[in-house]
Amino acid sequence: MMSLVLAILFWVLGMILMNAGFFLTKKMREASDHLLEDAEHEEGKDNSASIARTIEGAILDHIPSYVLHLVGAVLGSMFFVIGFVALAFYFH
Repeated sequence: MMSLVLAILFWVLGMILMNAGFFLTKKMREASDHLLEDAEHEEGKDNSASIARTIEGAILDHIPSYVLHLVGAVLGSMFFVIGFVALAFYFH
């Protein structure tokens, strides 16, 4: 019975990881926009902080979303397969 619970747990975790790319992409874009807005506000006050926030915002803006989706899909698929391995122990 424990192997069935583990299989379901791995499947749920795999599905969460597969969908995490969409959530992370949205959060990264929001953080990038926030950093670039803060850089504009700090431009006259603290020039070094403005430059640092501009660089951070640009780096986050240049990370392609397909990389996050691909990593999430691969990790989620691995957990999904581990769930099937746990299911095999249930029927063994």
